[in-house]
Amino acid sequence: MIKKNANLTIEVENVTAKGFGIAKVNDFVLLTEGGLPGDKLSVKVIKVKKTYGYAKIIHILTPSPHRIQSPCPVSDKCGGCQWQHCDYQAQLGFKKQIVTDALTRIGGCTNPPVSDVIGMEAPQPYRNKAVFPVVPSSGDFAIGMYAPRSHRIIPIEECAIQHPVHVPVIKIVGDFMRRHKVSAYDEITHTGIMRHIIIRTSQASGEVMVVLVVNADNLPKENKLATALIGIGATTVLVNHNKAKGNVIMSNDFRCIAGEGYIREKIGDVWYQLSAPSFFQINPVQTAVLYGIAVDMAGLTGNDIVMDAHVGVGGVALAAAGQARQVIGIDIVQEAITDAEKNAAINGITNAKFICSAAEEVIPKMLQSGEPPPDVIFLDPPRKGCEVTLLDALVAACVKTIVYISCDPATLARDIKILAQGGYELVAVRPVDMFPMTGKVESVALLRRTDM
Repeated sequence: MIKKNANLTIEVENVTAKGFGIAKVNDFVLLTEGGLPGDKLSVKVIKVKKTYGYAKIIHILTPSPHRIQSPCPVSDKCGGCQWQHCDYQAQLGFKKQIVTDALTRIGGCTNPPVSDVIGMEAPQPYRNKAVFPVVPSSGDFAIGMYAPRSHRIIPIEECAIQHPVHVPVIKIVGDFMRRHKVSAYDEITHTGIMRHIIIRTSQASGEVMVVLVVNADNLPKENKLATALIGIGATTVLVNHNKAKGNVIMSNDFRCIAGEGYIREKIGDVWYQLSAPSFFQINPVQTAVLYGIAVDMAGLTGNDIVMDAHVGVGGVALAAAGQARQVIGIDIVQEAITDAEKNAAINGITNAKFICSAAEEVIPKMLQSGEPPPDVIFLDPPRKGCEVTLLDALVAACVKTIVYISCDPATLARDIKILAQGGYELVAVRPVDMFPMTGKVESVALLRRTDM
């Protein structure tokens, strides 16, 4: 029996999507943060569950052949990425195995048709969006990233995966806070002003949005801060007033204090206008790859009715519009739908219709209305996957082709199992490395009815 605080020697066999190395000690699974396949490690057990436990590395006895020197001085402490110490090509192989294992173990698929992961020629930097918490620290404050599974901040002075403007922005805000005595938000006492700094950048236009989330009605000297941010490249600055307790990052109360209040990004041939609350993929290079695969998988003929169940600011729907008779986009966020409508107009797309509603509520009603079902439906849900009511409605309506875009192999596999039981065949899975240096992977899956 493995006990807490035990010192063990282990050999790592595999990895998880959260970046843990997997080792077995007499059939007991031990998860070690930072472990890579091929590592022989001296570890200390820090937590024990019934069939598995967690350990931390004490010494690397024999390094994995995939282990490299991390370029980041805080990568072993910061929760922003897990694999800075891992060769990039090995990361791609690990991610393919993670997707394959999920589809086999959770989805019940035999020999799932998973292609090699499509990686990036230059995998760093890639993030076009960052959310930096601001917290009190030793009489001052800290701005950075949370350490894994904690609310302890690791201050960031450089970051290999972030757009180059992100760190200068947080330095400007930090200097401003000290100069004008703007306090950091304390989540325990619910006091202090500055809660988060959110930065969103555009590869195509070079535009930079900064959102300052505050626990206040006003941000002191905000125009001076906006001027300083514009001076280092920001093109629009917003204040978000969030005085609620809890972990919700932003409220619906935005106020633009500089610029237009949005930025523009181009993916393929389509321009997208992005407002602060609207979801958009964080890696523009790989987003173009992702959308291209999704539209190609759909096999559009030019006469298809296409539905995008989680459309965001236009996403795949607008990318597919030129090859469809009509596209219908659905999203629960009103600001995203407003952006999607503007984006259709900006790009001269006239065959797109957008509806603000929860997909699991409106789509079953639409499919039961007696109208012909869409020929193709794109699913691109959040990490939790699709609601069963939505999947059941697609099965009942016999939608011919489903293209499922997922950022979580486990929920993708779960939902594919439901669709397979309802008469769908998993034809192909194309993973795309949207999140280099992490265990996360985006996948595009093609499913077709087997009875049509």
